[in-house]
Amino acid sequence: MSLVSVVIPVLNEESTIIETLEHVQSLSGNKEIIVVDGGSEDNTYNLAQNFTAKVCQTTKGRGHQMNVGAELAEGDVILFLHSDSRLEEGAILAIQDAIEDQKIIGGNFSLKIDDNSWALGFISWTSNLRAKYLKLAFGDQGIFVRRKVFSDLGGYPEIELMEDWEFSKKMSKRGKLAYLPNKIYTSARRWHKFGIWKTIFLMHKIKLLYILGVSPAKLNQIYRNAR
Repeated sequence: MSLVSVVIPVLNEESTIIETLEHVQSLSGNKEIIVVDGGSEDNTYNLAQNFTAKVCQTTKGRGHQMNVGAELAEGDVILFLHSDSRLEEGAILAIQDAIEDQKIIGGNFSLKIDDNSWALGFISWTSNLRAKYLKLAFGDQGIFVRRKVFSDLGGYPEIELMEDWEFSKKMSKRGKLAYLPNKIYTSARRWHKFGIWKTIFLMHKIKLLYILGVSPAKLNQIYRNAR
């Protein structure tokens, strides 16, 4: 089976990093784990080093960190996984099965925000509709791509926000994408910390402003100030 390189960008995640790495390690399938630390000020880097050999430090910025991780990848496919996301058992195997079809260049999973509220259930549902029918996915949906295609596309744009949106658009223009029904569970902590409706409004505002041409740097400032 094809080797899947799981790239995990992290920053100050000492309280959850071991749990994350143990989770990924427990998944069935041929895989390697790559942790890219963005200059954590806590013990994230040392904890990760004790778990996997492929750990590196670089400057922070999710797009940049994922590009650095991709350079270390040896797999046929790269899966970019947020540190607060959890994959359903069988997810790695599902990637390996999907890319048996040579027309498939990448794809993503079915998002489930880890919360039973109807509002976050609606967000999960609409996110999945967008990914399935419009072929546009965000990072919390577990974007995966053939390593060669990733290189040919020039990797993630190293911008402050919306790097996953831009890369997803490039993928959709390049070839056929697989929407896998396997669940990827994302923590609801940010939604609860800042308020569900406030966060929903903020995320949609940022997307709209980006479409209207507001720069990622300005959007990042809006995002930080609102939180």
